[in-house]
Amino acid sequence: MKRYIGSFLAVAILCGTSCRSRSGDPAGPTGSSGGVDAGSFDKPALLRAIGECVVADYREFATSAVALDAATNAAAADKSEPSIEAARAAWKTAMDVWERAELYQFGPAAISTAPGGRDMRDPIYAWPLVGRCAVEQTLVSKAYEAPGWATSALVSTRSLAAAEYLLFFTGTDNACPPESEINTSGSWAALGADELAARRLAYARVVTADVVQRAQALVDAWDPAKGAFIEELATAGRSKSFPSEQLAFNAVTDAMFYLDLQLKNSKVGVPAGLLPECAAAPCLASVESPWAKRSKEHIRQNVVGYEKLFRGCGPNGSGLGFDDLLGAVGAESVTAKVEASLAEIHAALDALVEPTFEEDLQKNIAGVQRLFDALRANAAVMKAELVTVLDLELPRRAESDND
Repeated sequence: MKRYIGSFLAVAILCGTSCRSRSGDPAGPTGSSGGVDAGSFDKPALLRAIGECVVADYREFATSAVALDAATNAAAADKSEPSIEAARAAWKTAMDVWERAELYQFGPAAISTAPGGRDMRDPIYAWPLVGRCAVEQTLVSKAYEAPGWATSALVSTRSLAAAEYLLFFTGTDNACPPESEINTSGSWAALGADELAARRLAYARVVTADVVQRAQALVDAWDPAKGAFIEELATAGRSKSFPSEQLAFNAVTDAMFYLDLQLKNSKVGVPAGLLPECAAAPCLASVESPWAKRSKEHIRQNVVGYEKLFRGCGPNGSGLGFDDLLGAVGAESVTAKVEASLAEIHAALDALVEPTFEEDLQKNIAGVQRLFDALRANAAVMKAELVTVLDLELPRRAESDND
């Protein structure tokens, strides 16, 4: 029960980055686009650069999703250990790209109530909506074999999150309560280790094939020759989704608060017992990647995604980013503080020397606390200074998060 309560609270946190209204008033105090006066700085060019960054990473992810699907199909076909390991490696590669893209939850990847939102994120990666018991019930029923199953099944039973369990978990136990039908009927126990392994791979094939389609749909939604959301972002102030430039910048900075609301709180704070959702620390069941043991790698890629938006998407942070906008309004001191917080985040991650995040949570809690504090310092600059000097708004969840 604690696991499901924790997931519910994490979903509430996740919603916080975009579950708020925006007026989108095109007649702001500094002109037709609203917001702070940045002089001759080209705000549309910055928005276009952000869009190009998003499109590039989404295209890279779509390519990695195709490779994952091919590797999963090969593993399901021959069931050999080398093929299974190849599928696991392909999942890790795809996840490295997607975890960067977790910071791009604006536009089509955002929830439908956000500007341009189309709920396209969760079907690709539904974390923290990971229903292990529901996945295991599906293994027993083989519902995944039904045509069109992936279009209507709960996201907690599919996406890259379910694929992690299906590709990496090798045990024969299940997470359903004893009174669950798969246990009372004996249908789970009747499967046996070999049948379970075969079904997991067959199920994984369905999941990864669906991810391929979802990934391409997301690329198409942004593609200037198709859905053209990149143009919606770049022409903010004149586009349907963003009647003001400020609304577009608010959407992007809302997404950047992923580092605070999801990474600091859900991925670090809860497992470490630094937040009340964990009653008896450490809460190892709350880590993001319990089966592939990739939680620290996921965190690193989240930070990379943030850095791309802040510094620019080119090599070594080149290209337009929020640091350029801060420079245009004379707020270089804010940039310096953000950069200092990022340096400390990387140093804290480097100090987590145990093989897995779970082991750090048990043996190196001071190091985990250091990471939490570094993320909190970044959030403090974002909340108190960056949004202020750029005349932006905080996400509602960030407004009430006082740590």
